[in-house]
Amino acid sequence: MNSTQTEPGRAHRCDLSAPHGWDIRDAVRRNFFVMGVLSVVWGLPVQAQTGGGNRAAAEALFNEGRALMAKSAFSLACPKFEASQHLDPGLGTLLNLAECYEKLGKTASAWAEYREAIPLARASGSKIREDLATERAEALEARLSTLTIRAMGTQDAAALEIRRDGVPVESAELGSPIPVDPGQHTVEASAPGKTKWTATVQVVADATKLAVEVPALAPAATAESGAGASAGSGAGAVSAPSDAASTARRGSGQRTAAIVVGAAGVVGVGLGAVFGLQARSDWSGAKSHCPSFTTCDDRGLELHSSAASKATLSTVAFIAGGAALAAGAVLWFTADSGKKESVAFGFGPGAAFVRGSFQ
Repeated sequence: MNSTQTEPGRAHRCDLSAPHGWDIRDAVRRNFFVMGVLSVVWGLPVQAQTGGGNRAAAEALFNEGRALMAKSAFSLACPKFEASQHLDPGLGTLLNLAECYEKLGKTASAWAEYREAIPLARASGSKIREDLATERAEALEARLSTLTIRAMGTQDAAALEIRRDGVPVESAELGSPIPVDPGQHTVEASAPGKTKWTATVQVVADATKLAVEVPALAPAATAESGAGASAGSGAGAVSAPSDAASTARRGSGQRTAAIVVGAAGVVGVGLGAVFGLQARSDWSGAKSHCPSFTTCDDRGLELHSSAASKATLSTVAFIAGGAALAAGAVLWFTADSGKKESVAFGFGPGAAFVRGSFQ
Protein backbone atom coordinates (compact mmCIF):
# COMPACT_ATOMS: atom_id res chain seq x y z
CA MET A 1 0.00 0.00 0.00
CA ASN A 2 1.26 3.43 -0.84
CA SER A 3 2.24 5.46 2.16
CA THR A 4 0.00 8.23 0.95
CA GLN A 5 -3.01 5.99 1.00
CA THR A 6 -5.00 4.94 4.01
CA GLU A 7 -7.43 2.28 4.83
CA PRO A 8 -11.02 3.37 4.20
CA GLY A 9 -12.13 2.66 7.72
CA ARG A 10 -9.23 4.56 9.32
CA ALA A 11 -9.13 7.65 7.16
CA HIS A 12 -10.75 9.85 9.78
CA ARG A 13 -8.33 8.76 12.46
CA CYS A 14 -5.34 9.40 10.30
CA ASP A 15 -6.57 12.89 9.45
CA LEU A 16 -6.85 13.84 13.14
CA SER A 17 -3.70 12.17 14.39
CA ALA A 18 -0.68 14.32 15.30
CA PRO A 19 2.31 14.49 12.94
CA HIS A 20 5.39 12.55 13.89
CA GLY A 21 7.35 14.31 16.68
CA TRP A 22 4.55 16.78 17.53
CA ASP A 23 3.31 17.05 21.09
CA ILE A 24 0.31 18.88 22.62
CA ARG A 25 2.64 20.54 25.15
CA ASP A 26 4.54 22.22 22.33
CA ALA A 27 1.30 23.78 21.13
CA VAL A 28 0.49 25.11 24.57
CA ARG A 29 3.94 26.66 24.95
CA ARG A 30 3.71 28.26 21.51
CA ASN A 31 0.30 29.72 22.31
CA PHE A 32 1.53 31.23 25.55
CA PHE A 33 4.58 32.68 23.78
CA VAL A 34 2.45 34.26 21.06
CA MET A 35 0.01 35.68 23.64
CA GLY A 36 2.93 37.14 25.60
CA VAL A 37 4.42 38.81 22.54
CA LEU A 38 1.05 40.26 21.55
CA SER A 39 0.42 41.57 25.06
CA VAL A 40 3.79 43.33 25.07
CA VAL A 41 3.21 44.78 21.61
CA TRP A 42 -0.31 45.91 22.49
CA GLY A 43 0.93 47.37 25.78
CA LEU A 44 3.65 49.51 24.26
CA PRO A 45 1.37 52.19 22.81
CA VAL A 46 -0.49 52.52 26.13
CA GLN A 47 2.73 52.97 28.12
CA ALA A 48 4.12 55.41 25.60
CA GLN A 49 0.90 57.35 25.69
CA THR A 50 0.97 57.54 29.51
CA GLY A 51 4.61 58.67 29.58
CA GLY A 52 3.97 61.17 26.84
CA GLY A 53 0.97 62.49 28.73
CA ASN A 54 3.09 63.00 31.83
CA ARG A 55 5.73 64.82 29.84
CA ALA A 56 3.16 66.99 28.13
CA ALA A 57 1.54 67.90 31.44
CA ALA A 58 4.94 68.57 33.00
CA GLU A 59 5.90 70.83 30.09
CA ALA A 60 2.62 72.77 30.35
CA LEU A 61 3.03 73.24 34.10
CA PHE A 62 6.64 74.31 33.62
CA ASN A 63 5.61 76.95 31.10
CA GLU A 64 2.87 78.21 33.45
CA GLY A 65 5.42 78.43 36.25
CA ARG A 66 7.79 80.46 34.08
CA ALA A 67 4.97 82.84 33.09
CA LEU A 68 3.97 83.32 36.72
CA MET A 69 7.61 83.90 37.72
CA ALA A 70 7.83 86.65 35.12
CA LYS A 71 4.87 88.31 36.84
CA SER A 72 6.53 87.87 40.28
CA ALA A 73 3.64 85.61 41.33
CA PHE A 74 6.04 83.30 43.15
CA SER A 75 3.45 81.77 45.51
CA LEU A 76 1.54 80.53 42.45
CA ALA A 77 4.59 79.62 40.38
CA CYS A 78 6.27 77.31 42.91
CA PRO A 79 3.41 74.74 43.04
CA LYS A 80 3.52 74.58 39.21
CA PHE A 81 7.22 73.73 39.25
CA GLU A 82 6.67 71.22 42.06
CA ALA A 83 3.98 69.38 40.07
CA SER A 84 6.07 69.50 36.89
CA GLN A 85 9.08 68.03 38.70
CA HIS A 86 6.90 65.28 40.18
CA LEU A 87 5.52 64.30 36.77
CA ASP A 88 8.76 64.46 34.82
CA PRO A 89 11.89 65.21 36.91
CA GLY A 90 14.43 67.39 35.18
CA LEU A 91 17.46 69.51 36.05
CA GLY A 92 16.00 72.64 34.47
CA THR A 93 12.76 72.31 36.41
CA LEU A 94 14.69 71.70 39.62
CA LEU A 95 16.73 74.89 39.17
CA ASN A 96 13.62 76.92 38.40
CA LEU A 97 11.93 75.50 41.50
CA ALA A 98 14.96 76.44 43.61
CA GLU A 99 14.92 79.97 42.22
CA CYS A 100 11.18 80.24 42.89
CA TYR A 101 11.67 79.14 46.50
CA GLU A 102 14.45 81.70 46.87
CA LYS A 103 12.27 84.50 45.50
CA LEU A 104 9.47 83.42 47.84
CA GLY A 105 11.80 83.66 50.84
CA LYS A 106 11.87 79.89 51.52
CA THR A 107 15.60 79.89 52.04
CA ALA A 108 15.97 76.34 53.38
CA SER A 109 13.91 74.80 50.58
CA ALA A 110 15.82 76.77 47.94
CA TRP A 111 19.16 75.78 49.45
CA ALA A 112 18.17 72.09 49.48
CA GLU A 113 17.07 72.16 45.81
CA TYR A 114 20.26 73.92 44.70
CA ARG A 115 22.31 71.36 46.59
CA GLU A 116 20.41 68.54 44.88
CA ALA A 117 20.98 70.14 41.47
CA ILE A 118 24.79 70.30 41.82
CA PRO A 119 25.56 66.57 41.28
CA LEU A 120 22.88 66.31 38.59
CA ALA A 121 24.43 69.20 36.65
CA ARG A 122 27.87 67.66 37.09
CA ALA A 123 26.64 64.29 35.80
CA SER A 124 25.03 65.92 32.77
CA GLY A 125 28.24 67.79 31.95
CA SER A 126 26.64 71.23 32.33
CA LYS A 127 29.39 73.29 33.95
CA ILE A 128 27.32 76.49 33.77
CA ARG A 129 24.41 74.97 35.69
CA GLU A 130 26.74 73.33 38.20
CA ASP A 131 28.46 76.65 38.91
CA LEU A 132 25.10 78.45 39.14
CA ALA A 133 23.68 75.94 41.64
CA THR A 134 26.89 75.99 43.70
CA GLU A 135 27.01 79.79 43.81
CA ARG A 136 23.35 80.12 44.82
CA ALA A 137 23.63 77.42 47.50
CA GLU A 138 26.70 79.05 49.05
CA ALA A 139 25.04 82.47 49.04
CA LEU A 140 22.01 81.07 50.89
CA GLU A 141 24.03 79.32 53.60
CA ALA A 142 24.63 82.56 55.52
CA ARG A 143 20.89 83.29 55.50
CA LEU A 144 19.70 79.90 56.72
CA SER A 145 17.62 79.74 59.88
CA THR A 146 17.87 76.57 61.93
CA LEU A 147 15.69 74.72 64.41
CA THR A 148 17.29 72.40 66.96
CA ILE A 149 15.04 69.87 68.70
CA ARG A 150 16.22 68.21 71.89
CA ALA A 151 14.43 65.48 73.82
CA MET A 152 14.92 66.13 77.55
CA GLY A 153 12.97 63.10 78.79
CA THR A 154 14.96 59.88 78.40
CA GLN A 155 12.30 57.44 79.58
CA ASP A 156 10.61 55.40 76.85
CA ALA A 157 12.96 56.97 74.31
CA ALA A 158 12.40 54.11 71.88
CA ALA A 159 8.63 54.71 71.85
CA LEU A 160 8.92 58.51 71.65
CA GLU A 161 7.79 59.95 68.33
CA ILE A 162 8.66 63.54 67.46
CA ARG A 163 7.30 65.32 64.39
CA ARG A 164 8.26 68.63 62.83
CA ASP A 165 5.49 70.11 60.69
CA GLY A 166 3.88 66.68 60.54
CA VAL A 167 7.03 64.91 59.31
CA PRO A 168 8.70 62.36 61.64
CA VAL A 169 12.04 63.51 63.05
CA GLU A 170 14.77 60.89 62.90
CA SER A 171 16.70 60.24 66.11
CA ALA A 172 19.90 61.35 64.36
CA GLU A 173 18.35 64.81 63.81
CA LEU A 174 17.81 65.43 67.53
CA GLY A 175 20.30 67.94 68.86
CA SER A 176 21.36 69.04 65.37
CA PRO A 177 20.48 72.44 63.87
CA ILE A 178 18.24 71.67 60.89
CA PRO A 179 17.63 74.42 58.29
CA VAL A 180 14.00 75.57 58.17
CA ASP A 181 12.09 78.11 56.10
CA PRO A 182 10.91 81.37 57.70
CA GLY A 183 7.41 81.13 59.12
CA GLN A 184 5.61 79.09 61.77
CA HIS A 185 6.68 75.55 62.58
CA THR A 186 5.03 72.97 64.82
CA VAL A 187 6.86 70.39 66.93
CA GLU A 188 4.87 67.47 68.36
CA ALA A 189 5.92 64.69 70.72
CA SER A 190 3.89 61.60 71.60
CA ALA A 191 4.35 58.14 73.10
CA PRO A 192 2.03 55.30 74.12
CA GLY A 193 0.36 56.03 77.45
CA LYS A 194 1.66 59.63 77.49
CA THR A 195 0.03 62.99 76.99
CA LYS A 196 0.82 64.55 73.63
CA TRP A 197 3.02 67.66 73.73
CA THR A 198 2.95 70.41 71.11
CA ALA A 199 5.02 73.55 70.59
CA THR A 200 4.96 76.26 67.95
CA VAL A 201 7.91 78.36 66.85
CA GLN A 202 7.97 81.44 64.65
CA VAL A 203 10.92 82.28 62.41
CA VAL A 204 10.48 85.88 61.25
CA ALA A 205 13.88 86.64 59.68
CA ASP A 206 16.97 85.09 58.15
CA ALA A 207 19.80 83.57 60.22
CA THR A 208 17.54 82.86 63.21
CA LYS A 209 18.71 80.09 65.53
CA LEU A 210 15.89 78.47 67.50
CA ALA A 211 15.86 75.52 69.86
CA VAL A 212 12.95 73.51 71.24
CA GLU A 213 13.37 71.27 74.26
CA VAL A 214 10.81 68.50 74.44
CA PRO A 215 10.17 67.74 78.13
CA ALA A 216 9.46 64.36 79.66
CA LEU A 217 5.92 63.51 78.60
CA ALA A 218 3.31 63.43 81.34
CA PRO A 219 1.28 60.26 81.92
CA ALA A 220 -2.03 60.28 80.09
CA ALA A 221 -5.20 60.47 82.20
CA THR A 222 -7.08 57.15 82.24
CA ALA A 223 -10.79 56.48 82.41
CA GLU A 224 -10.29 54.29 85.50
CA SER A 225 -8.77 57.13 87.53
CA GLY A 226 -11.68 59.37 86.61
CA ALA A 227 -14.18 56.71 87.62
CA GLY A 228 -12.42 56.13 90.93
CA ALA A 229 -12.54 59.81 91.74
CA SER A 230 -16.27 59.92 91.02
CA ALA A 231 -16.97 56.88 93.17
CA GLY A 232 -15.13 58.36 96.14
CA SER A 233 -17.46 61.37 96.39
CA GLY A 234 -20.73 59.89 97.61
CA ALA A 235 -23.77 61.58 99.10
CA GLY A 236 -22.87 64.01 101.85
CA ALA A 237 -19.21 63.89 100.99
CA VAL A 238 -17.31 66.99 100.01
CA SER A 239 -15.00 66.30 97.12
CA ALA A 240 -11.70 68.12 96.99
CA PRO A 241 -11.11 70.28 93.94
CA SER A 242 -9.10 68.61 91.20
CA ASP A 243 -5.46 69.47 90.71
CA ALA A 244 -6.24 70.96 87.30
CA ALA A 245 -8.93 73.26 88.72
CA SER A 246 -6.70 74.31 91.59
CA THR A 247 -3.84 74.97 89.21
CA ALA A 248 -6.11 76.95 86.92
CA ARG A 249 -7.22 79.14 89.84
CA ARG A 250 -3.64 79.77 90.86
CA GLY A 251 -2.81 80.65 87.29
CA SER A 252 -5.73 83.06 87.11
CA GLY A 253 -4.58 84.83 90.28
CA GLN A 254 -1.03 85.06 88.97
CA ARG A 255 -2.26 86.59 85.72
CA THR A 256 -4.24 89.16 87.70
CA ALA A 257 -1.08 90.05 89.60
CA ALA A 258 0.76 90.25 86.27
CA ILE A 259 -1.76 92.78 84.97
CA VAL A 260 -1.46 94.90 88.11
CA VAL A 261 2.34 94.85 88.08
CA GLY A 262 2.37 95.51 84.35
CA ALA A 263 0.03 98.49 84.77
CA ALA A 264 2.35 99.90 87.42
CA GLY A 265 5.20 99.48 84.97
CA VAL A 266 3.30 101.43 82.31
CA VAL A 267 2.68 104.22 84.83
CA GLY A 268 6.36 104.26 85.78
CA VAL A 269 7.47 104.51 82.16
CA GLY A 270 4.91 107.27 81.59
CA LEU A 271 6.19 109.25 84.57
CA GLY A 272 9.73 108.80 83.34
CA ALA A 273 8.73 110.27 80.00
CA VAL A 274 6.97 113.24 81.65
CA PHE A 275 9.90 114.04 83.95
CA GLY A 276 12.27 113.66 81.04
CA LEU A 277 10.37 116.20 78.95
CA GLN A 278 10.24 118.62 81.89
CA ALA A 279 13.97 118.22 82.51
CA ARG A 280 14.67 118.95 78.86
CA SER A 281 12.50 122.07 79.03
CA ASP A 282 14.32 123.31 82.15
CA TRP A 283 17.71 122.66 80.54
CA SER A 284 16.67 124.77 77.55
CA GLY A 285 15.48 127.58 79.86
CA ALA A 286 18.67 127.49 81.86
CA LYS A 287 20.79 128.01 78.74
CA SER A 288 19.16 131.39 78.10
CA HIS A 289 20.13 132.54 81.63
CA CYS A 290 23.67 131.19 81.45
CA PRO A 291 25.78 133.06 78.88
CA SER A 292 28.69 130.71 79.61
CA PHE A 293 29.34 127.48 81.43
CA THR A 294 30.60 129.34 84.47
CA THR A 295 28.26 132.34 84.51
CA CYS A 296 24.55 132.00 85.38
CA ASP A 297 22.04 134.32 87.02
CA ASP A 298 19.78 133.22 89.86
CA ARG A 299 17.04 132.07 87.48
CA GLY A 300 19.53 130.07 85.48
CA LEU A 301 20.82 128.34 88.60
CA GLU A 302 17.26 127.55 89.68
CA LEU A 303 16.36 126.05 86.30
CA HIS A 304 19.63 124.10 86.24
CA SER A 305 18.90 122.56 89.64
CA SER A 306 15.30 121.76 88.64
CA ALA A 307 16.43 120.08 85.41
CA ALA A 308 18.94 117.91 87.26
CA SER A 309 16.31 116.80 89.81
CA LYS A 310 13.74 115.99 87.15
CA ALA A 311 16.32 114.12 85.07
CA THR A 312 17.09 111.96 88.12
CA LEU A 313 13.38 111.31 88.71
CA SER A 314 12.95 110.40 85.04
CA THR A 315 15.77 107.87 85.21
CA VAL A 316 14.41 106.28 88.39
CA ALA A 317 10.87 106.13 86.96
CA PHE A 318 12.09 104.53 83.74
CA ILE A 319 14.08 101.89 85.63
CA ALA A 320 11.23 101.09 88.01
CA GLY A 321 8.68 101.03 85.19
CA GLY A 322 10.84 98.78 83.04
CA ALA A 323 11.41 96.39 85.92
CA ALA A 324 7.68 96.26 86.66
CA LEU A 325 6.89 95.54 83.01
CA ALA A 326 9.45 92.74 82.95
CA ALA A 327 8.09 91.28 86.19
CA GLY A 328 4.56 91.44 84.82
CA ALA A 329 5.62 89.62 81.68
CA VAL A 330 7.31 86.88 83.71
CA LEU A 331 4.24 86.48 85.93
CA TRP A 332 1.97 86.28 82.89
CA PHE A 333 3.96 83.76 80.88
CA THR A 334 4.74 81.52 83.85
CA ALA A 335 1.16 81.42 85.13
CA ASP A 336 -0.31 77.91 85.28
CA SER A 337 -3.48 77.31 83.27
CA GLY A 338 -3.97 73.67 84.15
CA LYS A 339 -1.53 72.62 81.40
CA LYS A 340 2.16 72.02 81.83
CA GLU A 341 3.98 74.44 79.61
CA SER A 342 7.53 75.29 78.71
CA VAL A 343 9.00 78.40 77.20
CA ALA A 344 12.18 78.54 75.17
CA PHE A 345 13.92 81.39 73.39
CA GLY A 346 15.82 81.67 70.14
CA PHE A 347 18.78 83.78 69.13
CA GLY A 348 19.12 85.86 66.00
CA PRO A 349 17.48 88.84 64.28
CA GLY A 350 14.21 86.97 63.96
CA ALA A 351 14.11 85.16 67.29
CA ALA A 352 10.66 84.51 68.67
CA PHE A 353 9.55 82.77 71.83
CA VAL A 354 8.49 79.14 71.72
CA ARG A 355 5.50 78.03 73.69
CA GLY A 356 4.64 74.39 74.24
CA SER A 357 1.90 72.64 76.15
CA PHE A 358 0.57 69.20 77.03
CA GLN A 359 -2.78 68.45 75.43
